[in-house]
Amino acid sequence: MLDAFSAFLLLKTSAMSHQPVFDSAQNQALLVVCARKTIRNAAVLGIVWGAINLVIGFFAIQVMALNAGIFILGLLMLGAGITALNKPSLHSLLSEAVVSALLLCWNVGITIFNVRAGYADHINGHGLIWPLIATIVFLRQYKRLGHLKESIASMDHATVKEASGLCKQLFKSKLKQSPDIVQTTSKRFRLRLMTDSVLCVQRNLATAFSLNRTDFQQCILNADKKCLRVVVRHPLGRLNYAFDKKNSEKIKSWLGSTRVTSA
Repeated sequence: MLDAFSAFLLLKTSAMSHQPVFDSAQNQALLVVCARKTIRNAAVLGIVWGAINLVIGFFAIQVMALNAGIFILGLLMLGAGITALNKPSLHSLLSEAVVSALLLCWNVGITIFNVRAGYADHINGHGLIWPLIATIVFLRQYKRLGHLKESIASMDHATVKEASGLCKQLFKSKLKQSPDIVQTTSKRFRLRLMTDSVLCVQRNLATAFSLNRTDFQQCILNADKKCLRVVVRHPLGRLNYAFDKKNSEKIKSWLGSTRVTSA
């Protein structure tokens, strides 16, 4: 069942288009770093969600033995979350989505059973809403990362570790003492201006990529303004960067002119 559902989502995801520059080996490594971070974040959610259902299931069993299903599904969710945390992969992310969907189906079934048995006053809407939200969150992340399935599975661990280290080091550097680093007004993103390329990283490693000087310059909008704005069509979604006057001047200086030619 997992393979069929996986194939369906990957077919839809393959239609996503992005700039060819993101197919480079360096950007593929950075994309895998971001994907693994996203999967680990989802894993934490799965562990918490599984633990909550284990507690609910434990007390529900005292009322009716049939409620053992909640306890079992909570245990499965906890296991899927731990697996995704230790070995992040799209398969583990999909497993969390499937277990959440099963929890939703279970709660729908219990709701119908209570209504028919005349216990409508025992119905709790949260038992339907939260599993639905969890399922949507897991499936959405799976769909976003679907095109990276092969890269995540085959990427050399040393390459991923090196790329991850470069990203983390960018935010460890002191901004005032680093003339080659600029930061967006939101302080969520930092860029390292290198000789012929720029490394862009989000603070929580949700996105990270590298662009050469020409490609980066083409992403600049409103180039005549004192405060630059950069828009990038990234494989994980459209990214918008806004810079204040000081950081914009750094970028313009790096590009070799006080006036940037927009695309």
